[in-house]
Parts: sequence; structure tokens; C-alpha cells
Amino acid sequence: MKILILIASMVSWGISNPLADLAITQFSPLLLSLIECTVGFLFIAIVTFIRRSKPQIPWRLVVPIGIMQPGLAWLLGNTGYTHETASTGVLILTGETLFTVLIGVFWLGDRLTNKQWFYFLLGMFGVVVASATGIHLDATSTSIYFVLSAVLFGIYANILRKHLSEYSPVDLALGQTLVSVVFLGVFYLISEQNVPTDVSTHIWMSAVLSGLFGVGLPFVAFNYALQNLPGRITGPSLNIIPIAGVAASIALGRGAPTVAQLVGGVIVIASVALISQKEKGALMTEREIAALEREGREAGRMTLGGLDQTTDTPTWKTGPNINKPYTYGGDMDEEPRV
Repeated sequence: MKILILIASMVSWGISNPLADLAITQFSPLLLSLIECTVGFLFIAIVTFIRRSKPQIPWRLVVPIGIMQPGLAWLLGNTGYTHETASTGVLILTGETLFTVLIGVFWLGDRLTNKQWFYFLLGMFGVVVASATGIHLDATSTSIYFVLSAVLFGIYANILRKHLSEYSPVDLALGQTLVSVVFLGVFYLISEQNVPTDVSTHIWMSAVLSGLFGVGLPFVAFNYALQNLPGRITGPSLNIIPIAGVAASIALGRGAPTVAQLVGGVIVIASVALISQKEKGALMTEREIAALEREGREAGRMTLGGLDQTTDTPTWKTGPNINKPYTYGGDMDEEPRV
């Protein structure tokens, strides 16, 4: 169920990308980001009201991560869409996977076996194939905004796992979106931008739905998944986003995928499934080894660390039991037989 919730959040995020790409044609990046975060906040506020529980929000951490995600990350991404296509943005934003996994490895101590690294790289290759459009892969000056957005996501995801795992995903999402609305709203007032009056209805609907599918729904689901799944699963699962984005592009009449893109989608889904499998016979951590040694001592078993390294005398001769050497399950203190 946890993995299904994670996949649902990835699909929702994927759908929001072509919607944002459509809305950015008539909205400024700042205004579109404000609309998306406001819609997301209202949705999560309704969910909170239905739950009838008082939100427990650690504002000391929620304020900075709310500014970071979705606030600043969405602003950077929408700025990138001003001169890039949806597929290009989705492709670059897949770097969220790399940053999430790598930061988890080096900061939180997550481990990947050689086989899992291979699956991870295979998944990244699948993303490149699935998101390729052939004529829209030329880099432009706005590509860097997607990269910066991906970096912010990787940092945010690991902060959530490390410091906020005990809080409700709904409460965290409520606090984050509220902070982002205030942050973007103040930024919008300072910039003195005007709300466009000649925006068509379908563009407004695209902006609202982008906020629902890009902020409201996935933030609750993804926050829950981050708290309950390791980075080796949540990170590579982000590869699902471009696949959902391609499917949404078809539904919106913005281009059908090629055979190569379909093949890439299969590779991505397969890599997510493979890297999520638990390795058999995985190496133990120092904490696990120490726990086993402690259990061994409590059970009265001899361990290598407990042997006397200063003498060549057999250990069994130094104990009270002088009749037989120690064997597993034997009693070192039993009385000598007559």
C-alpha cells in the first residue's frame, strides 16, 4: 500500500507538468506558482477539516522547507517552462531522483548495492529514452532553473526523512503550502505585477488543475511515502513522473510518444520494481553487528572479541570445566564429572 501511494503521487506530479506548461503561456512564472500553491493549500485545508484533528506543525522547520518546497522550487520550474517544453522540463527535473538518492546515501547513511546502483542507472537511462522528443533537447539559458529546482527537492526530501518523520503528512503539507503562499504572495506584491484580464477559461483551468495535481494531492501522498519508505525506493520512484507526463500530454493533445519513449517507460517501471527489492545476504551495518555481539554475550556464547589474546593456552583449560572443551550450548561452569 505504501508503494502504491508513492506511485500515485508520482503520477499526479507527472500530470501537472503539461498543465503548467500550458498555463505558463499566459501567466507569469510567479503568478502561476502562487495560483498552484494557493489551490494546493485550499485542498489540504479541506482535508484537514474533514479529518477533524488539530494540526501539529513544527514551524521552526516547516517555514524554511515551505519556502524551499513548493514555493521556490515551483517558481524555478515555472521559470524554466517559459522557454522550454514540458518534456524538456520533465527530463531535467528527473535529476530529483539522483539528488534524493545521493543525498540519502551520503547524509542519512542509505546504502545501495552494486546491483541496485546498476538498476538506478538503468532507470535514469530509461527516463532519457522515455522523455526524449528528438527536436526539443537543445539546452537554453532557462535549463538551469530546472536543475536548481531538482536540487531543492533532493534536499527537502531528505530533511523530511531525517527530522520530520514523526509528524502527520497532512499537517506538514498544510504548513508547507501555507508558508509558500505567504512567501510567493509577498514576492508578488513587491514585484507589482498585474493579474492578466484576457486569460481564457481553459488556461485558468490548467493553472488550477496544475495546483491540484502538482501540489495538493501529491504532497500529502509523497510526504507519507517519504516518512515510511527508504530513499532507495522514494528516489528512483521519481522516474515515474515523466511517464505520467507523456500520458497527460497525449490526453491534452500535446503530442504522442514514440516507440522509443514507450520502451523507455517500460525500463523505468522495471528499474523501480527491481531496485525496491530487498537484497538477500546484504552486509550488516556496525550497529547490527554490535547488536548481534551483545546478544551473543547475553546468551553466554564465546565470541572472538572475548577470547584472551595474550596466551596460547586453550581457553577451555582456563575455566572451571577442565574435563572438556567448550561446545555450543555447553555449560562452562558445570561440576567436573567423577
